[in-house]
Amino acid sequence: MAGGVSLQVSRNDAFFYQEGGIGSGDGHCRAFDAKASGTVSGSGLVVLVLKRLEDAIRDGDQIHAIIRGVGINNDGSEKNSFTAPNVDGQAECIVEAIEMSGVDPETITYIDAHGTGTDLGDPIEIAALTKAYRAYTKKKQFCAIGSVKTNIGHLVTAGGLASLVKTVLAMKHRVIPPSLNFEEPNPKIDFINSPFYVNTKLSEWKTDGFPLRQVLVPLE
Repeated sequence: MAGGVSLQVSRNDAFFYQEGGIGSGDGHCRAFDAKASGTVSGSGLVVLVLKRLEDAIRDGDQIHAIIRGVGINNDGSEKNSFTAPNVDGQAECIVEAIEMSGVDPETITYIDAHGTGTDLGDPIEIAALTKAYRAYTKKKQFCAIGSVKTNIGHLVTAGGLASLVKTVLAMKHRVIPPSLNFEEPNPKIDFINSPFYVNTKLSEWKTDGFPLRQVLVPLE
């Protein structure tokens, strides 16, 4: 069993606005948007049942999703700030997960990102994802990206698990939920020359015959 919980007494109990900080100035999380000024807090509880694949198959369990790879690191003194990674460190972490998974990144067609809507964090995240993907493909704008924080806020210790539940349910229903509050890209993010685009509407999740695959970048 793996779980996390976040309980906020008020809407912005955890994040207050300060220019350049994590708290949103207008009460909305606008991940990757030009008007983004931070995120908002949220409350939630998530519990997952994790099991080795061979054991789940043996026991006849209903399998909702398979975790093929993970990446964990700490770029220490190379961080951009106390709470923000640098591009190289995050890219290495993503590549580690891709290599462990053994899948072609061109078949990974959705990413639920950290996406806090901060001026510092969002450009770093897309730059790191782009660097990681560019080790495998030059293809542009084929992978949808979004952030559950635009829907329910930042669940802090339950944030990564919330992203996981969102994407597993998206796989089940074969749809990609919209990332909200996105109108115009952050000018510091070069989406046009990246493998990614922000998914802004409920979309049918289609592939060219390969399984539905996605990446989580929770950084919790």
